[in-house]
Amino acid sequence: QLKLEDYKDRLKKGEALNQDQLEAVEKYDEVVHNLEFAKELQKTFSGLSQDLLKAQKKAQRRESLMKLEAEKKKLRTILQVQYVLQNFTQEHVQKDFKGGVNGAIYLPSKELDYLIRFAKLTCPERNENL
Repeated sequence: QLKLEDYKDRLKKGEALNQDQLEAVEKYDEVVHNLEFAKELQKTFSGLSQDLLKAQKKAQRRESLMKLEAEKKKLRTILQVQYVLQNFTQEHVQKDFKGGVNGAIYLPSKELDYLIRFAKLTCPERNENL
């Protein structure tokens, strides 16, 4: 653009320009228009790029929150199962299941024994003093 402005100034001062320079001066307005268009296009692309980055960050945050919620749900389920299994290690719970009383279904001793052993293998001992 600076070169074209120089040609234009030289032409105004009456200097003779060669054919290529004259054609370039004639296209000065077109070049300026194209430059302005390119600047606007660059601004548009820059804005779209920023919007895309924001959307990606938002999606990543949403995905992280969903993963965290899924992990919490798994942990809750594990703790619930552990709580149920730990109850099978208590004497009064075992008696209820052996007799099918107090809302417990009847479990044969062999099955109850399996549950008790499974509970001891999968549930860590709790220190009630903590």
